[in-house]
Amino acid sequence: HIDPRLSGLTLEEAIQRWSHQPPNYKRANSLQRLLITVPRAFPPMNHKVEEHDYFSKWKTFDNEAFSDLCDDDLKPLLQRGARKAKFFLHPDKLPKDLTENQTILFKTMWDVIAQQEAAIFG
Repeated sequence: HIDPRLSGLTLEEAIQRWSHQPPNYKRANSLQRLLITVPRAFPPMNHKVEEHDYFSKWKTFDNEAFSDLCDDDLKPLLQRGARKAKFFLHPDKLPKDLTENQTILFKTMWDVIAQQEAAIFG
């Protein structure tokens, strides 16, 4: 499924729709939200980025993975989730045959997740 909200946007704008909250996309999404919605930034939902077998290796988080938890239970799960995402997005782990758009997507996603992780855990 292609996300119709991404139609007519640049790659950077499409990534911002994943990483930031509507309506003006200025405020960053929470780390929980970012981790759960990673697949929305990937093709085929994000048609600004070409398909690659590597995208299929992402293991999706359940929508309820981080809900109904107290801070003591939530923080270790978020740390593990962020570590998983950064491992997947790490430049040394990425395939060597990525297109420019795929490379931009992975780098930007790494940066956004790392920023949100740093905001929570320092």
